[in-house]
Amino acid sequence: MPKTRSDLTEDSLIDLKYITNDSGFTAKYFYSLIKRGEFPIPIKLGRSSRWLLKDYSEWKARHIGRRDSRQRLK
Repeated sequence: MPKTRSDLTEDSLIDLKYITNDSGFTAKYFYSLIKRGEFPIPIKLGRSSRWLLKDYSEWKARHIGRRDSRQRLK
């Protein structure tokens, strides 16, 4: 049975499908960010790529923080 969001912990490994579903961005967008060094490098497990939920959550929080700081400047 797949884990629900409430079952996940900071050290849970998440896949790109989880990330794209949560963010609304495409896999292509995330791989371009990885190439530019703007998104965490995946943990390779065989041919699969996974990310720590903590790394993804921190990336997302930084982007939300950037948006919020821009809104305060207006």
